[in-house]
Amino acid sequence: MNVSEILNKAYRLTNTNATTFLDGNSANVLKDLNTEYGNRTLQVLKVRQDLNHLITEAYTDLKSMDGLSEGDNGYNGQYTFATTLLRPVRVEVSYDGKTWRPCEIYDLNDNSYSEHDEDDINSTFTTDNPFVRFEDNSYFIRPLKTTSGDISKGIHIWYEERQTDLTTGSPELEDNLHNILAYDMAYLEILMHPDRYSFGWKRDFKEKRAEINELFNDFYKNRFKRKMRLRSKKENYN
Repeated sequence: MNVSEILNKAYRLTNTNATTFLDGNSANVLKDLNTEYGNRTLQVLKVRQDLNHLITEAYTDLKSMDGLSEGDNGYNGQYTFATTLLRPVRVEVSYDGKTWRPCEIYDLNDNSYSEHDEDDINSTFTTDNPFVRFEDNSYFIRPLKTTSGDISKGIHIWYEERQTDLTTGSPELEDNLHNILAYDMAYLEILMHPDRYSFGWKRDFKEKRAEINELFNDFYKNRFKRKMRLRSKKENYN
């Protein structure tokens, strides 16, 4: 279902039209739809077993500390998150452009040494076992690259991506579940104009919406259910 089909479904559910639905302002209605779409995106990430849902990947250069000043991207190993990032999942780094190593995630207070002194950082962390921490809409790569020359695309990050707002197209949800957004929008109409609907009608509507919401959650909980733990060749032969 595209935007028009979703809204038409919401109109039918509430016996309204574009003029009488919510405040009758098409721009506001579209904003409300995108808010509900964002909520549903977060709901998917909350219940899903598929840990790779909405995953995207991006590269950025690993910056040499040589010549960087405070505030520059890469200074003290700090890199700004992409504007579309909801939650980081995995980071790999290459200090030579050839060998890639996954970064272990750590918390600021896990490190008892300075996070600003270059010598402390690079004596605590090694390029053979890099680490990353997340804070303040940024990620920090450890150790620092102190030798001259940046590594082109030396950082590879996977992250859960924020949905793109709808204009006329369809949501990035399972096609069979697009109607959940129509029910979400209809529910907003009921909240805005409660006197239009009888107690019995609202009860029946909420029951139906709850039924579809259960289908929505069950689908994303079980879409890629798994118990397997990957064992590498190194683990198998050790």
